[in-house]
Amino acid sequence: MSEFETEIPTILATPPNPDLAALLAERQGLIRANRFLADRVDALMNVHHAAILIIDPETGTILDANDAAVRRYAYSRTQLLTRHIGEINTLTKPEIAQRIQQAVAARRNHFEFSHRLRDGSVQEVDVYSGPIFYNGNVALISFIHDATRRKSLERKLKAMASTDSLTGCCNRRRFLTILRHEFRQSRRNRMPLTFAMVDLDHFKTVNDTFGHPAGDMVLKALAKSCAKMIRDSDCFGRLGGEEFGVILPATAIAAAIPVLSRVREAAQELRLVLPHGTAGATLSIGISAAVDGDDDETAMMKRADAALYAAKANGRNRLEVVSG
Repeated sequence: MSEFETEIPTILATPPNPDLAALLAERQGLIRANRFLADRVDALMNVHHAAILIIDPETGTILDANDAAVRRYAYSRTQLLTRHIGEINTLTKPEIAQRIQQAVAARRNHFEFSHRLRDGSVQEVDVYSGPIFYNGNVALISFIHDATRRKSLERKLKAMASTDSLTGCCNRRRFLTILRHEFRQSRRNRMPLTFAMVDLDHFKTVNDTFGHPAGDMVLKALAKSCAKMIRDSDCFGRLGGEEFGVILPATAIAAAIPVLSRVREAAQELRLVLPHGTAGATLSIGISAAVDGDDDETAMMKRADAALYAAKANGRNRLEVVSG
């Protein structure tokens, strides 16, 4: 019997290395787990209605894309897999890298992005992202939904919250918010600020003579005409009924009077054809300015209201100023 043959029983009798066996078992488990995950990812990619991209978090390269992503972006799957996510996402590459790291670390999973399609158009999207194991490595999976309708609805709701539904100009709530902000800016920067109360003369007569629908027509025409007379830096809003306001930031009363005179003249030029006749319009305007000693904008508003009362008492269709 050879020397080799005498060693065989000894080798066979040697117990296996328990650490090696555990390592092999762990490796086989990982292989099975990766295969299971890969199968689940493939199934998810094939059946999900949302566009799905799998992204390498280190390079930003698109590793995989489903059919819905192919349809959304109008690239072939092969073309998508040769692209960096920065060719689709309109953010800068450093901004994209930051968002990817947030998603991979599970610090954030919902993002609002603008994505560029193959034809160059840009679409607003909601993106839900999180880390997964993909081919044995950590990757980022992103589910992408069209947010165009949601964003449009949000903009409409925001406009409704800040816009007067009848005239389309700034509503009372938004107007007072702007006035408060401009007053604080005026105090902080020691800049002038003028505020005017504008009232449509004899509006009750218009309503009583021609009816409320005719009165609404007058208010809409008046707001449209007067808003054209102010500067881009000014704000024109409806405070309620036939009463409007004008905010003139960084403007002293002397410089505000020519602007407000144009507003009054624009109303005088209106000739509205109503169901039972024609109507014109005149305005009474009360003007005041922020002064030292004002704690907030309400004191300035009270002075403008007093000036408006004086304009009415002195014959209407005129401007009156009440100084501090």
